[in-house]
Amino acid sequence: MYAEWAEGEGTALGSAVYRRCLQQVPNLELWLSYLGFCKRLLPLEDVLRAYAQAVDLLGTDSRGGLLWAEYLALLKHTYNVQQKKDNPDAETSGKLLAEDTNPMEAARRNAKPAIRQRIEGTKAADVSDDEFLRVGAVLKIGNEFMRRTFQRAASTAHSALDKLWVGYEQFEKSQGNPPLAQKLLAEHMPRFVRGKAAFKELQGLCNGMDYAALAVPITPKTAVQQTKLFEKWRGVLQFEQTNPLRLD
Repeated sequence: MYAEWAEGEGTALGSAVYRRCLQQVPNLELWLSYLGFCKRLLPLEDVLRAYAQAVDLLGTDSRGGLLWAEYLALLKHTYNVQQKKDNPDAETSGKLLAEDTNPMEAARRNAKPAIRQRIEGTKAADVSDDEFLRVGAVLKIGNEFMRRTFQRAASTAHSALDKLWVGYEQFEKSQGNPPLAQKLLAEHMPRFVRGKAAFKELQGLCNGMDYAALAVPITPKTAVQQTKLFEKWRGVLQFEQTNPLRLD
């Protein structure tokens, strides 16, 4: 892919190539490729902003479970660093959230040596807790931010729903207000259940779907393939028109 070649030539060039097409082509594979570029080469604040933009554009894609899971992995660490700063007893008082593998660290471990060398000594190399603390303050990643993000992630039809719901339950229970936690979880549970049901239905409808296929003129040679693709997309659209998540 041209953008991946550009990344090898330089961070600025790679970023410019991605930026030329991201807004015009809200494609999940393209955005996941861009997020990989961000995780390897950009500062933490830019990475979190990129994930926020990605979930705004593609968070409702039924294939977007990884997108939500990685975003929340970064957010949970940001949140925990703040909790430990504000409360020395956070680790023993149940205030901290269970963390997942840091996707930035994983991406950088697997990056080519030349890529790793490029960020050495730069701001992009800083993934320390102090940097997470600073970025959390800049982006205002507090209780309400985390609650809104968990609720969005746990009410959309995708493969990571169960894992993210468990994370959301832990978050509410960690706030130290059991009646409020019970109330909020009970209010949101129906959305989670609808999301799971919708994802199961979409899995059946999208089974064998070629998301990269292009619409081409129907000819005797392409008629069978194009008709199958058309019928699959029509089934998905008809299902979406029933508003299975009961969105306003």
